[in-house]
Amino acid sequence: MHVNVGYTQIPKRLLNCLQVYVTADLRSKENEALLGDLQVHSGTSREVKAPAAVSKRMVQKLKGKNEFTVLATLKQDHLNSGVVLSIHHSEHRFLELESSGQRSEVRLHYRTKSHQDHTEVFPYSLADDQWHKVSVAVSASHIILHVDCNRIYERVVEAPFMDIPEDTSFWLGQRNSAHGFFKGVMQDVEILVMPQGYISQCPDLNRTCPTCNDFHGLVQKIMELQDILAKTSSKVM
Repeated sequence: MHVNVGYTQIPKRLLNCLQVYVTADLRSKENEALLGDLQVHSGTSREVKAPAAVSKRMVQKLKGKNEFTVLATLKQDHLNSGVVLSIHHSEHRFLELESSGQRSEVRLHYRTKSHQDHTEVFPYSLADDQWHKVSVAVSASHIILHVDCNRIYERVVEAPFMDIPEDTSFWLGQRNSAHGFFKGVMQDVEILVMPQGYISQCPDLNRTCPTCNDFHGLVQKIMELQDILAKTSSKVM
């Protein structure tokens, strides 16, 4: 499902329709929350967030968890700075994935166990008007950023504290109704409550040591060829 918005100011009636069509795909599964697809290239007023019932189920799945992954496939407008996903309550961002085209950064905002706001900054540009697969995996105090199935960063940080209040909002493509508007296209924005959730986006990463395995296989083939060559040479002589 895609929603295409091409208005500088979105009329209230159209905005209501936008909410209906987008939130229709904001469904919660057993180990994941699929937040849907969104296409927005302009506009200064919109409100795209999960319905209260879906938010409640998502809070129950995420509350107290220390292993989860945020996934998205996106094409962000050149130099746009916007939010992919924000789990927001009052003034606090319990978890927010942001891409800054102005500074060429991917930012992960979250709350720590000491109830402090923390931002982890990854120097990387996503706002280049090209398609990218992005995943941010949290495993206790480890954060791993993959872009296009390549591991870009892995860091040890103070772990996010997912003590999320019941009335928390889940925003897609914006921080709230007034800030952090993402411009471009997003598809398959998901939260997977499981370790190494990036494997669902990039199945080849499930191989524990592909380089070593490939190398050992190549060595074995070379040894077999050398043996065949030696036997052939002895017969000729």
